[in-house]
Amino acid sequence: LSIRRQRQMCIRDRSGASTTSQESPAILALISELMAGVETRFGIKPGTLVERKLVRILKDMPIMTLRDWVQSMNSCSSEHSEWQSLVENLTVHETYFCRDPDLMGMLAEDILPQLIASREKHQQLQVWSAASSTGEEVYDLAFSCLRGMQKAGKARLFEGKLVPERGWSLYVLGTDISNQALRTAREAIYGDLGMGSFRNLPAEWKTMFEDVKIAPANAVPGVNYFKIREWIRHCVRFERFNLMNSRPPVAGIDLAFCRNVLIYFEDPVKRAVQTMLARAMSPGGVLVLGASVQMLAPEYFESRLGKGGPWYIRNEVRV
Repeated sequence: LSIRRQRQMCIRDRSGASTTSQESPAILALISELMAGVETRFGIKPGTLVERKLVRILKDMPIMTLRDWVQSMNSCSSEHSEWQSLVENLTVHETYFCRDPDLMGMLAEDILPQLIASREKHQQLQVWSAASSTGEEVYDLAFSCLRGMQKAGKARLFEGKLVPERGWSLYVLGTDISNQALRTAREAIYGDLGMGSFRNLPAEWKTMFEDVKIAPANAVPGVNYFKIREWIRHCVRFERFNLMNSRPPVAGIDLAFCRNVLIYFEDPVKRAVQTMLARAMSPGGVLVLGASVQMLAPEYFESRLGKGGPWYIRNEVRV
């Protein structure tokens, strides 16, 4: 049953009272079982507010129907469409361009110059934004890396486009668990509304965008839409990936960002994810976590602290 189907199947008895009001302890137990499945499959530990939301959605469903559904969910893998539907309803995709100016400044001034110089032999940068949501961070990273390469003499303006110099290349991967978020990221069209993607956008970031001549199908009337320029999108790709997977989607990563999602994980899961990130990275590569996230796999990294917060250099220890 999808969340929509669950709502449709909510029923009441002839008196109009909820048929399951007396079953609330049983419902809470089933929802707790469902939340344990979410944590096991996706690492996310849903909080009390999420559980209350599910109680409101499911409280009028016949208890036997709910029990059968939870049991059937527990027999499915994380790739099943029912789990995907549930996770889409539980996750929040709150992000915007240049979300942390101090961090982006540290990336430009401290991290990228050192990283680009260390990749002179290979002449490429591979970047991964884990839990990239609707793509804003991915495009931030692509734009920042191209500007950093230009400053280091490894990229140049050509016919209005900022492109790597001959022999150099840039690849930026964005991954997320949400298919809905990935669709938005691949479309690369963002609306300029209220507290949306363009809040507090620095002036130099505006060169990333071009006007959208034909508004998207779900456009809000009166809102201006902008698209990421082709020469930035050319460096970027998006894939669906579950951070609970111990095998990373790519190897040889030079720069990895995993900033916001780990706050929803318990410490053993955080350590497992950080170990997986270490497995994906090249020696000398840089990992950036959220400022409030503790490094729980320190054997694989050397820590640094800058104006924008902590960052970590991958050492030579094998995972």
